[in-house]
Parts: sequence; structure tokens; C-alpha cells
Amino acid sequence: MSLFLSTHRNKIDKKGRVSVPARFRSNLLGRGYETVVLFPSFEGNCINACDMGVMEGLLEKIGGFDPFSEDRESDADVLMAEAVELSIDGDGRILIPAEMIEEAGLAGECVFAGRGDSFQIWRPDAFEARMKEVKERARLKRQRGKSLERGE
Repeated sequence: MSLFLSTHRNKIDKKGRVSVPARFRSNLLGRGYETVVLFPSFEGNCINACDMGVMEGLLEKIGGFDPFSEDRESDADVLMAEAVELSIDGDGRILIPAEMIEEAGLAGECVFAGRGDSFQIWRPDAFEARMKEVKERARLKRQRGKSLERGE
């Protein structure tokens, strides 16, 4: 299986069109998809992106919840109702819906960040802040692990 790896910075035009990185497009095609699915992050700070197979996997997980539970209701509403399936045009671009651009605060440029089976689209400064935060969290977790190994 091909993975979405690395980060790529691309320009977003005034209409909301942005070129999906060539490697990401290749991964989608390699998985048998000519489209990409976008849905807002829970925090509203980026846009999640994946192929339809990943979306089907998410729906399967939601389907495992109690059919009358609030978790199932809210997860299905958040993930499925706001998701959009977009075609990639002949120039390798997608047209991000205006509501998603506004919610994520995108303008002028964005960062595509690979996440293995999916990727995210970020405002560059928000992505940099996020990376600092998660690197620090990983560093602290590693320090705690080493302390436990030493019996501290």
C-alpha cells in the first residue's frame, strides 16, 4: 500500500483551487480512486483528506457503535454530513469548498501534510504551530518512558 508522506506547500487561487501534490495524486490513483474526500477537522484548524476507502472504513467503525447512541449520531453527523467528494481536474487541482477554506482560515497558501492513509490541508502558520506542539508532546512522552525504565 502506498502512503501519504511528507509535507508540500502549494498556492490556493482566489477561486479555492489548489494543486494536490503529484505524489498524493499518484497514491490516490494507485489505490483505485480518481477523487479525494475532504471533511473539516474536529478542531476546525485544518481540512482532513482521504480516499473513499478510508471513508468507508470510518463509517464501518461508526457502525460498530450502539445504533441509538449519541456517539454514533454525532460522529456520523460530523464525518459524513460535512464530507465532500471532489474530482481532481486535468491539471491535478481540486476546488475546496468556500466554507471549508473559511473555517480552516486558508488564504494564498496551504500545506499538505501526509498522515499515512490520509492527509491534511493546513494554513502554513497553523501547521508549524501544530508540529511544534506534537514534537514537544512526543519528547515529553519519551522522557517519561525513559524515567520509567530507570525506575524513577
